[in-house]
Amino acid sequence: MILQALNEHYQRLLEEPDSGVAPPGYSLAEISFVLVLSKEGVLQDLYPVETATLVPEHKKRQGVNPPPYFLCDKLLYSLGIGKDQAEGVKRFSQYRDYNIGILEKIVTTEGRAVINFLQSWDPEKWKESSCITQFADIYNKPKTLNVVYQIDGVPGYVHQSQAIVDLWNRENSIEDASAIWGQCLVSGERCIIAKTHDIGISGIGEKANAALVSFNCDAFESYGKKQSYNAPVGKTVSIAYSKALNYLIASKTNRVRLSDTTMVFWADKKGGQAEEKILAWCLDPVEPTEDETEDATRRIDPIAARQAKTILERVRAGLPTGDQNFDPDTRCYLLGLAPNSARLSVRFWQVSNFGDLLQRIAQHYEDTRITGLEHLGGIVSPWRGLKALAVQEDSKNIPPLLGGQFMKSILSGQRYPQTLFNLALNRCRTGGEHGGVNTIRASIIKGFLKRKYRLQGQKQEEEMVSVSLNEKNPSAAYQLGRLFSLLEKVQRDALGTQINATIRDRYFGAASATPGSVFPLLMRLSRHHISKSNYGSIMDKKIQDVVNQLDAFPAHLNLEEQGQFILGYYHQNQANYQKADSAENNSENK
Repeated sequence: MILQALNEHYQRLLEEPDSGVAPPGYSLAEISFVLVLSKEGVLQDLYPVETATLVPEHKKRQGVNPPPYFLCDKLLYSLGIGKDQAEGVKRFSQYRDYNIGILEKIVTTEGRAVINFLQSWDPEKWKESSCITQFADIYNKPKTLNVVYQIDGVPGYVHQSQAIVDLWNRENSIEDASAIWGQCLVSGERCIIAKTHDIGISGIGEKANAALVSFNCDAFESYGKKQSYNAPVGKTVSIAYSKALNYLIASKTNRVRLSDTTMVFWADKKGGQAEEKILAWCLDPVEPTEDETEDATRRIDPIAARQAKTILERVRAGLPTGDQNFDPDTRCYLLGLAPNSARLSVRFWQVSNFGDLLQRIAQHYEDTRITGLEHLGGIVSPWRGLKALAVQEDSKNIPPLLGGQFMKSILSGQRYPQTLFNLALNRCRTGGEHGGVNTIRASIIKGFLKRKYRLQGQKQEEEMVSVSLNEKNPSAAYQLGRLFSLLEKVQRDALGTQINATIRDRYFGAASATPGSVFPLLMRLSRHHISKSNYGSIMDKKIQDVVNQLDAFPAHLNLEEQGQFILGYYHQNQANYQKADSAENNSENK
């Protein structure tokens, strides 16, 4: 189903002239340098460029003898430049023989110039060429910089001339005499079966050219079949699904990154950009950056966040999104992938329609809505939620699998993973610069409890989990959290804000887990703080109001109750300082 959907999407992309997807036989590659040759094949110049362009197919390289490419290759192959001179000579020889073998099949000025150059070039003497040695990076990056050819005075690159294009297309259409024919499990057609899937998947993890389908161990083979013949996929289909997947991963409107998981999604129709863009906004309203893998560069785009919030509010109210091109009944495919050595792991696969997906995303944001969130854009996107739970708030410290599990629970409407809740509790109990209770962590805890109670049919408990302070909440754990907040507030009122450590720093973890052992001490301390505070009588009344709702200080709180404790603490904190801000504003206005 996954390969079939990707193959169909590739065919749709080919029909869209502005899609930019590479057609069969070609790849989209980053070009670093252009070799300028005379019509006789003499090297005239080498100049740098930074552009992505269509070049003859770059298949996946693996093994001890990776194949050379046609008319566009790394410096190691095209000029034999490398730190290991012997390897450079070997790779250039392979490149030269391969390219000359193809170019000799036609007679063109461009082809003859390249042939003459390759026949005369000595890879051991490249340092004698001043037009090459002027670039210091060349020697350091021979395996990463691509080179193409241009004939002096002729516009365009050599591989773009019509004669060379026709030659390359004919070369690709030649059938391998040793190829195995069979029925493709994706298309159902009888065709040449791919022995290996030659187009690697890039952009997921640090490993380039990873495989989605591979058999590299005898234990996975059966019925005497070798390699990918165990799952027969047509050669053209293997290329099509790979290119479609690479296209989606590279697209900023078809991809969301969440920890180690990359999710791609696409519409099952031609021209589905409106649906895809809205879904991308709702899941990841961030500003575009050059390197989206770095957390420090990912910032909420306020415009996209407002648009997403407006769209989701309309969806929850049963209204249209406001985009006339958006069709809620359009089918949507969602694929979650993560790196796994040289292969890719499928974290989840889901087929739905855009209307249902937006409903579930809206439900996620409603479940996690909490007071104070309006200062952070109004919504907690999935990546922000996970980042807030990571040690040092570094996404590299997010546990494996959690990103995929979290996204799957959002898109399916299922319970959030227990690990998410446990992490939120731990980070709230942890002190230091990146620890403590904050808005995002509290919203995750609130969302977990809200959704859990709703899915279990616990309506009364669900209603107890509120967006803001609920002074009549019957949960003892919630009231204990409120009490801790008030005790901390009265300490700050009495001793000032410059104290080295508050009761929060010393007792929060113990108070939220074993309140019976901590609160008697805190209550005794509070008598001293109340006597020194300017607002002691007011705070004393608030503290007594909370204590009157408690029968006793319980010896232990389970994890769920600890979550309620943190919510009570957070809600009371927000109420404390909202009232303080209001009082300051009123005094300024008088």
